[in-house]
Amino acid sequence: MNGRALIGAGALVVAGLVATPAVSSAAPLTRIVNTITDVSCVFETVEGDHVFFIASSTSSDGSSGSLMFVESPDSEILLEGDGGTATFNNGAFSAEVQLYDFDTREPVGVASVQGTRTPSAEPVTEALRERSGNSWTIGTVTTTDYRVDIESVTVPGYTVLANDDDCVSDVTTFDVKTTNPNAQINVASDFESAICTLEGLPDGAVQLSGDLPEMHFVVVIDDGVNPQRASGDMLLRGGSLSEATVPLIDLRSEEEIAELTISVQLDRIGRRSRDSDSFDGITEWRVVVPYRATITVTTSDGRSGFAHCYAEHVTTKAIIRPSANVGEH
Repeated sequence: MNGRALIGAGALVVAGLVATPAVSSAAPLTRIVNTITDVSCVFETVEGDHVFFIASSTSSDGSSGSLMFVESPDSEILLEGDGGTATFNNGAFSAEVQLYDFDTREPVGVASVQGTRTPSAEPVTEALRERSGNSWTIGTVTTTDYRVDIESVTVPGYTVLANDDDCVSDVTTFDVKTTNPNAQINVASDFESAICTLEGLPDGAVQLSGDLPEMHFVVVIDDGVNPQRASGDMLLRGGSLSEATVPLIDLRSEEEIAELTISVQLDRIGRRSRDSDSFDGITEWRVVVPYRATITVTTSDGRSGFAHCYAEHVTTKAIIRPSANVGEH
């Protein structure tokens, strides 16, 4: 999915430059200039289903791409497509994705998204000056948040309801010089909640983890005598309600004792925050988006519980030098 040539949800983006090998012990500086542009949207439809869209580009090799999938209110994927186009031209962007029926894999038509992007805040620039052994990396990383105004969305078989807050976008520009010619810029994302007590369900706790929209959940009910556990996967996006039913297993007998149903409503809270860190030849910039997960758990033997669980979606953008995790030598 989100790949800067987009490959799959939360995929790693590598955009490095390879320089001519040094001919002396003093390696020449190699400049890495790369701008990564992202747009992601969640649209409602008249029909009641949800449309999820991601587009991205990277300037280092000119690659770009997009993906889309359509999900029912009970988290069933109806249509999906990846490997689509994405064009960013100043403030305008457009994308087209061939969609397929999820069950039959038959093509259903081409979806398209068009819109404009306007900076919504002043660029935030962080200076970089790092040494790893005899290697130096210096420069800047600049991130700009954008407002997205959707002009048109077409999805075969649907009437899409586009609202002002359906999309988010940012642009991150790396302009660094390094004496490591094989240094790379990587982008990855991760989602995780706190381990939360389930009110009303004695000895129950729940945790979410994964990379949006793909989410893994674990529910544990442990009174110290008869520990029980249920786990599984669901598709989850901000503002949508997802539900899944899985076996509840007695960990001593390893037998199913009931069915457990979990429903999760994910809502964004607060503002994005940024920080940076350097360690073992790696310099990271982290963007953290806070969420509240409202979780309800019921079992087929009559038990139930709920939790309001704090969670974070973390996007990490990093410069990784070849000496990372190797140490000085």
